[in-house]
Amino acid sequence: MEKKGTGAEHVSYRHNVFRNKMLGFEKILFIIMVSVNILYIIVSFADKNLPAIMTEDIIRLISVTVVQIISYCSFRMINSRDNFSNETKNRMCCISLVGLFAAEELLFYFCEPLWVGTAVVMVISSFFNDRKTIFVIYATSIVVWIASAFMYNYGATSAGKALDVRDFAATFLLISCVLAISVILYNFNKLQVEDVVEYYDGEKKLQEKLSTDYLTQLHTRFSIYENIKQAMHDYYFSGKDVCVAMLDIDFFKKVNDTYGHDKGDMVLRTLSRVISQYTDDTIHAGRYGGEEFLILFSGYTRKQAGKILEGMLTNFRNQEYDFLPEDVIITFSAGFTYLDNKNMDVEGFIKCADEALYYSKEHGRNQITYYNDLRLRDMQVNR
Repeated sequence: MEKKGTGAEHVSYRHNVFRNKMLGFEKILFIIMVSVNILYIIVSFADKNLPAIMTEDIIRLISVTVVQIISYCSFRMINSRDNFSNETKNRMCCISLVGLFAAEELLFYFCEPLWVGTAVVMVISSFFNDRKTIFVIYATSIVVWIASAFMYNYGATSAGKALDVRDFAATFLLISCVLAISVILYNFNKLQVEDVVEYYDGEKKLQEKLSTDYLTQLHTRFSIYENIKQAMHDYYFSGKDVCVAMLDIDFFKKVNDTYGHDKGDMVLRTLSRVISQYTDDTIHAGRYGGEEFLILFSGYTRKQAGKILEGMLTNFRNQEYDFLPEDVIITFSAGFTYLDNKNMDVEGFIKCADEALYYSKEHGRNQITYYNDLRLRDMQVNR
């Protein structure tokens, strides 16, 4: 059965979606900025009323464009690599935007509205819940803004009038206001993230309780059923091997009647511990009912799964119990089957293991019966 992800996984997923949308936005922004840069050169040469473009302007334009190309391409490369963490990708998203805006600010330093371009990225950073990056971008915005203002006043190709101190102060105030808004958004998003994490973590814990048998800590009947259903689906579409075994503790009722239900529970927990030694992402086990257990082997051949099951049988019958006489052991019987019919449903598949289990109990117990061999033997008898 598919389990719900943790709250952190859901938050990470949201960030991934937002970051990928930002990638599309940055692509459009990058194309526009490079186009404007090229257009600026063309207009500067074509319009005789504009000052003749100087060599240093061309160098600055080329440098700015190179910075923008590096910023954008670096983000695309890092975002596509699996060896970078999501936190690194999120920060790179913001850094590349800073690179695009900062380069444009320094190129068009005489355009005062552009001076807050870099600061706008702080708002985007707040959606990634990255407080540190917000303040780094703020510091970068101040540096770029001061550099642009300096070039505006003292640059060789400035627009001609000195920067009004009031404009200078207003820009600083505006950048600081963007910082304040970003911090407010950061705190708001942080609260939302905490709510999301709490909700999904709580849901996951509830899901685990509903899918875990209290006594044995294995899957519940419904949970193991859903796991088998998913494994059969994988078999139908990819041919991935699927095997199922049904186990039943021999003479379990006698243990309960003779030694008490608490001792019976001890035996159940012992078997579950033995089984758990073999379970992983490809082997799932669940309590099917009473003293019956279902084990799913996903991706194992009949030979591989059968060998593991035989190991469980040997391991379990070697367990010692302080309430039993020394010459008494507790064993289980098992029925084993593997999927070789694409028309089989889950109930039919489990029933095959159940029939093999019944044969084991009727023919001596403490053994494993392979349903497919049993079926083949019956076919030979009927010929």
